[in-house]
Amino acid sequence: MGSGMIGNGQSAGRSGSQLWALLWALTMSVASLQAGWAQQPVRAYLMTSTAASPLGPSVELHIINTSDYELRFTGTLYNTQGARLGESGKALSDLPVNAKGRLVLTSSELEERFGVGAWVQPAMLEIMSDIDGAPFVAMVKLRSSPGAAPTNVNCVAEGAVHNIAGMDQPDRTFVRFINTGFDAISDVRGTLRDAGGNIIGLANSALLPSLGPKEHIWVSGQELATRVGGAWQGQASLYLSPHFGLELMNMNLSATGAFDNFSCHEKARDGNRFVSEASYTVTFTARWTSEIHDSVPASSHFTTLVGAATNGRANLWMPGELASAGLENVAELGQTGQFLNEIGEAMSNMTAASPVISGGTGSTGTSVFELNLSRAMPLFTFASMVAPSPDWFVGLSEFPLLDKHGGWVGDTGHMNLAVWDAGTETGNRFSLSGTATNPHQPIRQLTAQIGDADIVNGVVNGKYLATIRFQRNP
Repeated sequence: MGSGMIGNGQSAGRSGSQLWALLWALTMSVASLQAGWAQQPVRAYLMTSTAASPLGPSVELHIINTSDYELRFTGTLYNTQGARLGESGKALSDLPVNAKGRLVLTSSELEERFGVGAWVQPAMLEIMSDIDGAPFVAMVKLRSSPGAAPTNVNCVAEGAVHNIAGMDQPDRTFVRFINTGFDAISDVRGTLRDAGGNIIGLANSALLPSLGPKEHIWVSGQELATRVGGAWQGQASLYLSPHFGLELMNMNLSATGAFDNFSCHEKARDGNRFVSEASYTVTFTARWTSEIHDSVPASSHFTTLVGAATNGRANLWMPGELASAGLENVAELGQTGQFLNEIGEAMSNMTAASPVISGGTGSTGTSVFELNLSRAMPLFTFASMVAPSPDWFVGLSEFPLLDKHGGWVGDTGHMNLAVWDAGTETGNRFSLSGTATNPHQPIRQLTAQIGDADIVNGVVNGKYLATIRFQRNP
């Protein structure tokens, strides 16, 4: 049941160098846990069973241990509705997989190991190793028809896929929408463009009302045409509104019955061949304590940080201007969905890069994330709600990471973040119970007397509630 198919690697005993590598990995694992990091699973997105449809049953899962030490693998299987099949964290083999070796499992072996009957639509398998940070890869080899050659179909894309067959094509397209997260995704929208770059039907069309946690479903090319209200010839590209954890698989079924996965593609970092890029580690630090003012709410926190690199024309939020619907939702409720849609629109207009999302904090604590910039997109905008509050937030608008000489900033140090008033609700206490401001007022730094908190130009009793630091990576 899988254990007899562990490939040839090193011997089962660990050498001295292996033990050192293992000790290092264990040390890093403990350090990661202490830092609050979680191991991310490797996913097999198209696990068919012995009765799977629409794909054939001839599937092999290959898990290749590319590390220098033995690994044990566990898996959690989700059906197309996102419900778990069998036990969570089920061992995928009876023996460890040797360094540089592989574990091969067939559909029938997976059914037996998880103790479940054959599922109908393809399932998603999330795979973990017993050593955090140890490298391994997963392939799904599919033979979609008896005479077809096997191919690896375990490939997904984010944000866009580019081989949607038109009405004149012999191939039929199926796009699989995959929610890899534990939260539901709502209001999935997209824009289809033909080979000339022209919008097909209606831009930003509603494609899916919702996608539950771990849910993954097929949408055919014909269904996409219906939902956008247009048809096309040749191949088209589908651009989606950004959603955290949403992956896409672009499968085409040929006239011979063979499936091909067109989700993999090489992306240029920028169209300008002379562009220099920079990667930053960004640290958001919350410092909202009773040392600043006595009446800190018991539930005080900063909500999810959401933003994007821009070129200065995205206008996601600007001081002195009215808040967008997306910023209003962030500032009043901490909800990011509409703001992400607005970033998606800016991406379509080539004024913003992919969204950046990082977890919020309590009244104290840190949130750390990576930010990639190019000379075409050297500015950074983000927002996070000061909660609870009527419509107050902290953030940056079009903050430049290029200095006056055109060089990348190395380290900004801890920069103070003022509290901003979005101008959409009126209230004089740290509470969600504000009243709508009619008409809305321009965004400004908050100045108010809130209990014992004297807030002047976004500074509370002479102190800032949060800081942010940008450190350029080597």
